Amino acid sequence: MFDTDQYWVQAAPFRALVARFLDLTGLPWPLIARHAGVPPAVVHRLLYGRDGRAPGRIPSDCARRLLAVDETQLVRLARDRYR
Repeated sequence: MFDTDQYWVQAAPFRALVARFLDLTGLPWPLIARHAGVPPAVVHRLLYGRDGRAPGRIPSDCARRLLAVDETQLVRLARDRYR
C-alpha cells in the first residue's frame, strides 16, 4: 500500500474518539465501524491493538470518516436499538 505521510495520520486522537462513541452510546464497536463506513479491522486494531501494541497510525481516509460521524445520530441509533 502507500507509505507516505499524506496516507497516514496519528491514531491516538481517533482511538479516543471511538472510545468516546462507545462510552456515549453503549453500541458495540462493529456497529460504530459500520455506521462510520470504516473497515471493522481498523476500529478493532484501534481499540485492541495487534500483538499487545496499539497502532501509531491509521489511514487518513478512515480518520476522515470517523471525524464525519454525527454523535447525535449515534445516540439516536443507540436509543432506537435499545428500546
